[in-house]
Amino acid sequence: MHRTAFSLTVCALLLAAAPEATVAQTKADNAKERARIKALHAQVRSYRCVTKGGRKYYGSTIPPQCTGELVEALSAQGTVLFRIDPPLTPEQRAAKAAEEKQAAQAEAAKREAAREAELQARRDRALLQTYADESDIERVRQRALASNREASAQVEKRIAQLRARQEQLAKEGAAHKDGSRESDKLQRDMKAAAYDLSLQEQLLESRKQDAAEINARYDEEKRKYHELTRKK
Repeated sequence: MHRTAFSLTVCALLLAAAPEATVAQTKADNAKERARIKALHAQVRSYRCVTKGGRKYYGSTIPPQCTGELVEALSAQGTVLFRIDPPLTPEQRAAKAAEEKQAAQAEAAKREAAREAELQARRDRALLQTYADESDIERVRQRALASNREASAQVEKRIAQLRARQEQLAKEGAAHKDGSRESDKLQRDMKAAAYDLSLQEQLLESRKQDAAEINARYDEEKRKYHELTRKK
């Protein structure tokens, strides 16, 4: 197998295997955490809390007096194994939700910024690979503008033909004002010519806009190319 093809095959296999490996690792980590928590709970011999009034309560199960308080789970030696936070008040829940939303938005913005940075890096690499120097950019611009001018010239030629057609139809129309069949046909032809002329004029305007966009595009590419090569 060709070395490049072999490398691509290996990369594809690694990418395909990566999600499965990640899932397997996550499952293993979760299993370890569940085992750790289970082991801690097995060591619990009592629970303790201190009320806001300063009174302490103990019990082999969580004392009812500890409702709404921070509870500590103790080992046989009195060591705190873990703590059970009291339920949040509505205000605390709202504050926590707002904090989590803000954190999620910040993380999303961070990911988007990283994505944009990567896209820009790709565009920069492509720009440097496309042109040997700034004069290359100018040559490509001139070819694009020449193609645009050629297309515009074709449209202008068609516009001239249509205007000449309108003049001819107008002359013929002057001779047929009696509502005859020939007059009706002339009216239809004049409307068709006017409609076609309108489309061609819109197309010509679009060609002019294309020329402006071509110049703007290559101005930006020259600016960016200059910026990137100056950094080297």
